Amino acid sequence: MAMSYPIFLKHALKHMLGLAAAATAPITRRTKRPFACILVYHRVADLESVDARVDAWNVRPARFEKQIAGLAKFAEFTSLSELPRRLSAPPGAKPLVCLTFDDGFAHFRSSVLPVLRRYDVPSSLFVVTSCVGSDEPYPFDRWGKKNRSTVAPMTWRPVGWKDLEACADNGLVTIGSHSHRHLNASECDSKQLTEEAGASRAILLRKLGDGHARFYAYPYGSTRLNQVGAAYAKIVKDAGYTLGLTTDLGLADVHSDPFLLPRIEAHAFDSPSILRAKVLGSIQPYRFSDRFRSADRGA
Repeated sequence: MAMSYPIFLKHALKHMLGLAAAATAPITRRTKRPFACILVYHRVADLESVDARVDAWNVRPARFEKQIAGLAKFAEFTSLSELPRRLSAPPGAKPLVCLTFDDGFAHFRSSVLPVLRRYDVPSSLFVVTSCVGSDEPYPFDRWGKKNRSTVAPMTWRPVGWKDLEACADNGLVTIGSHSHRHLNASECDSKQLTEEAGASRAILLRKLGDGHARFYAYPYGSTRLNQVGAAYAKIVKDAGYTLGLTTDLGLADVHSDPFLLPRIEAHAFDSPSILRAKVLGSIQPYRFSDRFRSADRGA
């Protein structure tokens, strides 16, 4: 797989941070109270090449299955629906993991759902309701817009309602909101954010029923970069959601704000040992790099 300097450097850094996390895992202090690692994925597509300038935020399907198989050996998968109860109960023998997928690409049903079925893993898929069923790339997906003519449409096309219904009917996938238009809260007023949360939930309830539209994943999602905060969280709560998920780095526990839950990104090169380190909370190396994270990202 050929990669040129910028993206190669970014991926190499992520991999080195992962190796450092795995190396420090044995000396990481563990909390005695229950905690959960909420992993976040974006694209899970079989791409033959990597854009040198724009990150696809992709994990290839074969790697994804290896990651799930590795996690299944030492962790317990739980749904976001069960998460509050599990965090309030006595700790179990295995660490808890929740799977989440942001944006909602057309390949989810063919690339992700079969793996979830094989390992009986619950997950939450967060979609941008104004784009569901579109034949155009997401407006915020710089990789998709740049590469649409050279890759399979399934890798950039938004998921359709029929596929969402099929995923929901399977029982393993809960559909949540990733807002209505994927706006950056740092550039919005309260009226716009109220519409983002409310319109999206109304559409999901109408299309999929009240078993869905309970969870909200904030677009971009960093509290440090003012992409989500207390005011936005209150809007999401008032709209009727029960949980809100950020992209802040960390593990969730009983003391976490249910509308500002942290998550940890699953990377394309994460081995089972690196994912194990993340799940167990060995994330200090990532905290160092997270300080330099900018608002300019495409998901």
